[in-house]
Amino acid sequence: TSSTLPDSTWSPYPNESSFRLGEWYWNDGTCKSQASFKKLVNVITAPDFSTEDIQKTKWDVVDRELVLERDETWDGWEDVDGLGWVESPVTISVPFHKNTAHPGTQYYTLPDNFRHRRLLSALREKVQSADFRHFHTHPYELHWKYGDASDDRVHGELYWSDAFLEAHKSIQAQPSEPGCKLEKVVAGFMFASDATHLTAFGDASLWPLYLAFGNESKYRRSKPSCYAQSHIGYFRKVSGSLSVVPTTV
Repeated sequence: TSSTLPDSTWSPYPNESSFRLGEWYWNDGTCKSQASFKKLVNVITAPDFSTEDIQKTKWDVVDRELVLERDETWDGWEDVDGLGWVESPVTISVPFHKNTAHPGTQYYTLPDNFRHRRLLSALREKVQSADFRHFHTHPYELHWKYGDASDDRVHGELYWSDAFLEAHKSIQAQPSEPGCKLEKVVAGFMFASDATHLTAFGDASLWPLYLAFGNESKYRRSKPSCYAQSHIGYFRKVSGSLSVVPTTV
């Protein structure tokens, strides 16, 4: 059903249809092509695409949120039932030379909070979605053998790795929660980040933090149509106020 209420899954977009349209607009390059046009057609002709949702989307508000400028008139960032986005303060350590007035490490709290989504919320969403059927909850080794030659171990997926196997073994050895008979498995969180230029003109940019799960095959993670990667946080550029730290400590 159509709704203008913000869904934490697609924040800062209020719904999936506006997210898909926005993703095409921002991520498909500033110079449009026939291939880009076909992608747009696929977006707007999808069976679950809602034109009503995109008509109700406050695009100017979404754009301001994407460049991390607060909009105090809209409460769409409210964390509903623990599923939304939150903000956390960030403190960094700044080392000073022994010959300065206050040598050693000084701490500086950034004026802007780090906007991010709780990892457990993202994991819960993934586990409860249809995508979970593609999850590999049990790691294993993959070997390839040709003819009479000795077999070779194949590497290429996180759930084939020694690290994943060791983590799985370790968690099985831990005692279960009292009264819990659920299976214990490992979730492989994988993060990536890359700056995104938002417009063909000007210097507006966005630096999102992406989350993917190593339990899914790299072939699914690399396909945009699988939506296997999602925004989990937004980095802010360090403001000019950091330059005053040496004169104030």
